Amino acid sequence: MNNPSEPNGPTNDQSFPVPGWWKIFYAVFLIVIPAFSFWAIQVLKPEWQSGDRDSYITLLLQAEASALFLLLIAYSIVCYLFLLFAADRFAKFFAVRLGIYTGVLLALQYSILLGLYLFNNAYSLAILLVWFFPLYFPKFYRRVLAKWVTRFIRPWMILVLLFAYIVIAYFIREDALLPITLVLLGMIASGPFWCFLIATQASVWLLQYHESNFTLPRGLGVISWVAAYIAAWRYDILKMYEMYAALPPVPPNCYIATAAAHGHPAFVGSRTIRLASGRSMQANRQLQVFKCAELALMAVTPQMHKMLRKTYDTLGKPLAKRIRLPLLADAAYISLKPFEWTASLALRLIIGEVNFLSHSVYPNFGRDD
Repeated sequence: MNNPSEPNGPTNDQSFPVPGWWKIFYAVFLIVIPAFSFWAIQVLKPEWQSGDRDSYITLLLQAEASALFLLLIAYSIVCYLFLLFAADRFAKFFAVRLGIYTGVLLALQYSILLGLYLFNNAYSLAILLVWFFPLYFPKFYRRVLAKWVTRFIRPWMILVLLFAYIVIAYFIREDALLPITLVLLGMIASGPFWCFLIATQASVWLLQYHESNFTLPRGLGVISWVAAYIAAWRYDILKMYEMYAALPPVPPNCYIATAAAHGHPAFVGSRTIRLASGRSMQANRQLQVFKCAELALMAVTPQMHKMLRKTYDTLGKPLAKRIRLPLLADAAYISLKPFEWTASLALRLIIGEVNFLSHSVYPNFGRDD
């Protein structure tokens, strides 16, 4: 007779460490989050050759530059899905196990790259709390959140909150998606680290219960993957430099000042000019002065220019998007007048020939197309 303490099947300790319906959640997470992250990273793509480290990092993260890495990531995800839903069947294949092991490296790589981009300012501590959220979330959920939800939350409460959110969203419109946006940003920020922990958990399980002797065919498989990994890095770096070289050498827009130039032409003094690239734009005297001041600041104090430009890029772009009507552009033009006079006076004191230099910015402003 069999000893009840020694069951014939695998013990719970040897089963794949993702139980029940969590498998579906893990599968959806590993498919959606990487795809959404590569799509969302387009927002961070630099607009000009600022020379900042962040510009190079965001270009490295672009899907266009990471084309070969996307193939390696897809291979790891497929291997994990095989293991997730049929561990007993696929864990014996080294090709599947290799996809899990290499997934740890790829997730760590993108965690480091995203960390280098995020942890560079005064808000790094707050971002760090979100970054390491995967580490303390399971314990917090088991000890506090799960008990609190089962004790106090009822389905009708969730329905009421959802209805209230829809009603509020109807009135605030543009800001309605802000809470959802913040949640998605948090998931993107910690997404690679989540994937790193998930792949590490599966790798530890494989090494403990399914890894055996290292043979020559397995060694050739590892060498093949390493060659593909080196080729992916080479392509990523070359594509990053190619994309950086294609960016304009100076900031393409002054945002608010550019938007202000779209007011009534007779009032703001704007004209349609054609740039060297063939693109047309509205420009006026105010825009010339601001662009000249920025170029002077870039030449005199590059570090201060980078700091101010980064702040202006963050604040100016969303404000400029709201200036859509000519009357709003006229108001923006008036509100920028004190800054225009200040910039013009500073240029006159420092450079002297401010009129000649400022007119050289958008040189065809003074004549018809």
